[in-house]
Amino acid sequence: MLRARFVFPVVLLSCLAPLLAACGAPSYHYVKNSEDKTYFKVPATWHRIDEQPLNLVVGSADADSAAATRINETTWSVGFDAAGTPSAGHLVDSGSDEPFVYANVRPLSEEQRGVVSLNMLRDLFLPVTETSRSTAEQGGNGLPGFELLRDETLTPGEGLRGVRVVYSYDFTLGLRQTFDQTAYTSDDGRLYWLVIRCSARCFAERGDELDAIATSFTVRN
Repeated sequence: MLRARFVFPVVLLSCLAPLLAACGAPSYHYVKNSEDKTYFKVPATWHRIDEQPLNLVVGSADADSAAATRINETTWSVGFDAAGTPSAGHLVDSGSDEPFVYANVRPLSEEQRGVVSLNMLRDLFLPVTETSRSTAEQGGNGLPGFELLRDETLTPGEGLRGVRVVYSYDFTLGLRQTFDQTAYTSDDGRLYWLVIRCSARCFAERGDELDAIATSFTVRN
C-alpha cells in the first residue's frame, strides 16, 4: 500500500514535465537601449544581427567624413532576422519571405533638425509620400506597385512626435514586400526608428505577430 501512494504524484509529474519545460522558454526577447530609453520585443526564435553589417546595409557607414564618423559613433542600431540563415542583407532582400526587424536611434544634425517633418519620417526608408515617390520616378529610381495600407500620426507626449506607416511595393525578384515603419523625433534632436520587412504573404499570415513587435516599440524621452 505504501508503494501505491506514490504512483499518482510520479505519473502527474511525468505528465507535467513537458508543460513545465515549455513554460520555462520565453516567447519573446526584450530588446532595450537603456541610454536612449528605447524598448521593443521580438520572438525569441529570431536571430540577432551584428551592428556593423547593418550599418553598411542601411548606408550609415558608407561615408568617410568626420561628421559621418561622429554620427556612427553615437548611433545605436540592431536587427533581428527570422530566417534560418540570418543575414543583414535580408533587411532589403526583395526575395526573402521571412520577416526582419531593424531599429535605429541616432542624433539629428543641426541642419536636419531644421527641416525634420512628419513626411520626412514617412520617407525614411523608401518613398511613401506622393512628392517623394514622384521624385524617385523622375530620377529613374521608382518602384512599381506602391500601396499605402496605414498612415497614422503618433503623439505619445514627452517631447516626441512621429508616424506609423505600412506600405507595399513590388520588387523585381517577384515577391511583393510590405514594410511596417514607426519613427519618432524628439525635442532634443534624436531620431528613433523601427521598420519591419516581410513579404505581403508573410504579413497576411503573421500580421498579429508583426503588429505585436511594432506596437511594443516604446521611447521614454
